[in-house]
Amino acid sequence: MMDVKPAFVLGILASALTMAASHGAENGGGFIGAGVSVTPDYEGGEDYEASPVLLGQYNFSGGRYIALDRGTDAARSARLALNLVSYSNWEMGPTLGVRYRRDDVDNSRVDKMDDIDWAYEAGGFLSYQSGSLFATLGLSFDISDTYDGFIGDLTGGFKQEVTSRLGIIYSMSVSYVDDNYMDEYFGIDGSDSVRSGLPFYEADAGIKDFGLGISVDYSFTPVWGLISWFNYHRMTGDAEDSPIVDSEGSRNQFKAGLVLTYSF
Repeated sequence: MMDVKPAFVLGILASALTMAASHGAENGGGFIGAGVSVTPDYEGGEDYEASPVLLGQYNFSGGRYIALDRGTDAARSARLALNLVSYSNWEMGPTLGVRYRRDDVDNSRVDKMDDIDWAYEAGGFLSYQSGSLFATLGLSFDISDTYDGFIGDLTGGFKQEVTSRLGIIYSMSVSYVDDNYMDEYFGIDGSDSVRSGLPFYEADAGIKDFGLGISVDYSFTPVWGLISWFNYHRMTGDAEDSPIVDSEGSRNQFKAGLVLTYSF
């Protein structure tokens, strides 16, 4: 059963888009969607699990919008972004995110380590688009005392409009994290080492992962459609060298999903 606190935060993110949808005719409309994603059961793990996922976007007048999307790094996360810039190649605004907890994982040794709680993040993004090309820089800080650090991510890609109903996005990404993030999610302290049998490991700041992705958006009616995606992330640096990845997990991380969407 989902904890009350993360359920409340995810409910706020979904409610923001649901409330916006009720006013869609007044501005530029948008979409809401629900489906399922398949991801590793912990960041760096080799066992996979399915979980529900929500996506959506509401377009205000002037080109501004609020969007609920997946995180761009290897971890399982969601992020709500508000674009405050009107009619420009540039987009910029604040973000609010949630990063999934690590507990009750399939790997018996990692499961004996301390659980990592849900992390709630606040930050911002800056994006630029020229024709079909785009690049986005994001920075998020932990506001929940879960890892007390930050993560920065850079994503670039190409949007291809195959037909009026079919669009494809090809993307590349890289993420950088500080000492606190790296040590919380990939470090092994003395008590974790005793319980799990894994060696002590201290992880330092650096590039955490590189990623490649493809996302397909297909509208089979004027209001109903599907969004699917497949992402590959390669763990690197101290994340890759951590025993929970190197010996107990995998440096190769895959994420996939399928969402049914309703446009308004």
